[in-house]
Amino acid sequence: MTTPRMRYVKVGTAAIAGVGAALLTFTPNAAADTGFGNVAIQGSANPQVGCSYTLTSGDLAGGGSSSLSGQPVTFFDNGATIATGKLGETLLPTPAKVSWTPKTAGQHILTATLGSGATGTALTPLTEQVSASTSTGSAGCPLPSISG
Repeated sequence: MTTPRMRYVKVGTAAIAGVGAALLTFTPNAAADTGFGNVAIQGSANPQVGCSYTLTSGDLAGGGSSSLSGQPVTFFDNGATIATGKLGETLLPTPAKVSWTPKTAGQHILTATLGSGATGTALTPLTEQVSASTSTGSAGCPLPSISG
């Protein structure tokens, strides 16, 4: 025989389980689009060890009267700090930019945060497959783009 109290416990347990399942369904993973901005690379579609590339904050840009103007964006390669750039401090909206020279071949997960180093707001990461250098020095590196 089921008492009214037992029915409430069963209904409550089922409701909690349903809410938990819904939360798990909508939890973003680390590679998900944050909707805040993205890490982008300029210089080559196929990066090589020893060549220099420009990393940017993609569509996250400051400039003019933007509240983001002058804000720091720190870039990371597989968790190691590369450098910190600043969002546009001019009248035109410009992303933060830093120079990156990969030292090892293989997968590189490039991340960035807006604000204070690793504790800032995360941008959508970029995963790049870096190949071994095809020659000695910068002779085998692609020429930089003059358009930015």
